[in-house]
Amino acid sequence: MTTENLDTIYIELLVQACQIEAKNIWMQGSLEVRIGSKKPYEGSDIIMADLFMESMKREGTYFIFSCSCGIRECGGCDQGIEVKHEKNVIVWNMLDHNKTYRFDRKRIEADIEEAIQEVKNYKAYFKKKEIEYVGFGYNLNSNA
Repeated sequence: MTTENLDTIYIELLVQACQIEAKNIWMQGSLEVRIGSKKPYEGSDIIMADLFMESMKREGTYFIFSCSCGIRECGGCDQGIEVKHEKNVIVWNMLDHNKTYRFDRKRIEADIEEAIQEVKNYKAYFKKKEIEYVGFGYNLNSNA
């Protein structure tokens, strides 16, 4: 299979400052997934990173996207994504939208590895500033 038959997926780490009060500030990391220039679910705000990562290891039906309120159906995800693994290709059958995407597995793995390295860098930097980092990669060892 050639790359021109594959869809382009981008996985990025987004980090933003969060604050409840003057002395309660932290940095929060999350993943953003785009296919081409669009989010796969227009109404979704949250990528369930643990389920996304699990879908890279095992086939199955996953609810990778959710609304920020925590109710996945609110974000347009009633049936989820059927994930299949074909040699070097990850296939997403978007059951709610009757769309199928085919992605280069190595590209996804490289984007995930880059996001993990960024988390380690941010955690080390924020620790020196006594600012907590939460969200995607929170449990990663900064020294690894």
